[in-house]
Amino acid sequence: MGLMTELLGQAISGTLTTGPIEEAGADHDERTLLVGVRAGRNEDFDRLVLDFAGPLPGFRVQYVDRLVEDGTGDPVPLRGRAVVEITLQPAAAHRDDGTPTWTGPLPDVTGFAAFRQIADAGDSEAVLTWGIGVAAETGLRVTTLRSPTRVAVDVVHAEPGTGDRLLRRGDRGAAVATWQWRLAQALDRRLDVDEVFGAMTEQATRNFQGAQGLTADGLVGPRTRAAMVRALGL
Repeated sequence: MGLMTELLGQAISGTLTTGPIEEAGADHDERTLLVGVRAGRNEDFDRLVLDFAGPLPGFRVQYVDRLVEDGTGDPVPLRGRAVVEITLQPAAAHRDDGTPTWTGPLPDVTGFAAFRQIADAGDSEAVLTWGIGVAAETGLRVTTLRSPTRVAVDVVHAEPGTGDRLLRRGDRGAAVATWQWRLAQALDRRLDVDEVFGAMTEQATRNFQGAQGLTADGLVGPRTRAAMVRALGL
């Protein structure tokens, strides 16, 4: 399944939040250089990891109405229903002679439950700007690690329904994507995570329900969701 299960240092935001998360960088003149960008899926969140050579930069992570490109102010289009903006400073993705320290490609987030697209929005005046298009505005968390230096941004998956709400064939959206990803983990098989509750998702739901001793009706209600939480240890 390609889970990014490594724990990356100290959580700056101990609890999940939809508000800004920020930390000032250390008092130093050295500009930190970006050397890697990775994304991974976990049981109930997606993670973007920015790898650096040098001291930990300051950062601010927040939801914004839209992502704009540094310098021009032009909007950067992103797939998804919400946008996470990440700014880091002092940091750069190029050396003093202009040669890049990171050249891509951007992480492929196909099949992720929360991430829809990742974008590089600027490398200017010792400030890096990145954006994540996400399926829904959910909780954020930031963790950091030194030696080597990393900043990881987690976006929690949307809940696959709450209360008595049912997910069923024909439904679409972030809740469906989360359910599809959980089915893929619980059944240990490939399943498209595309936000569309179609025939394949319905059959996978029936298979999961049958394995859990539930009525295999293909409807995702409170009992089926609770069984999934137990199955995955969430």
